[in-house]
Amino acid sequence: MVLAVGVFSCEDTSTDPLQMNNVKKGTVLALRGQMLTNIYSLGVPGAEFFPRIIDGTEKFEFEAEYLAEDVSTLESFDIYVLKNVGSGFERVLLANVPGSAFTQTADYLRPSVAVSLNLTDILAALGLSDYEDPAVVNTLLTTYKFGVNLECDLNLTDGSKVLAADIVAAGLFASNQFYPAQKLTYSVTDFCPYEANWQGSYTANEIYASSVYGPYTITMTKDGADPNKYTFPNFWDSGASLIATVVFTPTADDPDGQIVDFPEQTVGGKTLKGTGTYDQCLGVFKIQTTYGTDEFRYEFKKQ
Repeated sequence: MVLAVGVFSCEDTSTDPLQMNNVKKGTVLALRGQMLTNIYSLGVPGAEFFPRIIDGTEKFEFEAEYLAEDVSTLESFDIYVLKNVGSGFERVLLANVPGSAFTQTADYLRPSVAVSLNLTDILAALGLSDYEDPAVVNTLLTTYKFGVNLECDLNLTDGSKVLAADIVAAGLFASNQFYPAQKLTYSVTDFCPYEANWQGSYTANEIYASSVYGPYTITMTKDGADPNKYTFPNFWDSGASLIATVVFTPTADDPDGQIVDFPEQTVGGKTLKGTGTYDQCLGVFKIQTTYGTDEFRYEFKKQ
């Protein structure tokens, strides 16, 4: 049996991710590349920067594919950054990308473009050029703590526009193939240089593929010879007899260098090893752990 299903006008179109009364059929700038992978698959920021350690070389980069019934209809698109002004915001033009910058490659079905914006240009548009000024750092970590927002408006060859305002909520797109590049966020992340102060009590949780064990408490003790090495009993919530060792890698200016490891060791007759990351600002570290035949993510938060 074939059933015909009708959609009637009683639905609330304001909740549609695309405002179809305002957007031409099949016309959207879709996000592609590593930024899409970060957001949609890895669940991490599409792009982020660290106000305390800006060096002026950072870039906001993304790829976009033009989805349209007729791919020749794109004249250009404008990129704006949203500058906080009082309780609202002002859109400041950052760049215009011509349609001629789009190329057809084997990577995507339709023409695509790679965009690269300097963080320094974004900060200048926000009126925050002096990124070494502590007041600017504080503004970024407070006023823009939820990220710096960027928007893209499409200019079509017939003189009409597809505005970022017509994209209501990117998160409502069920498929990553249509995830829009017209509303993007440059995440603002705090960074604290390494300090050998990880001794103390922690709340521990074990995150398995289909379950979570915890929370429970462990207490870290600093090694007498190596200030970056710590031991703790009650590993695996198994009491004082199971003692594990963790080692932190110090870094003063490299977010990717915030590494913490379980160096390979024997605990309770089984091999323990793993590697992960730490957040000095939050007093949190997470290690992807192998213990015997068990695999889990071990998460610790300082109490």
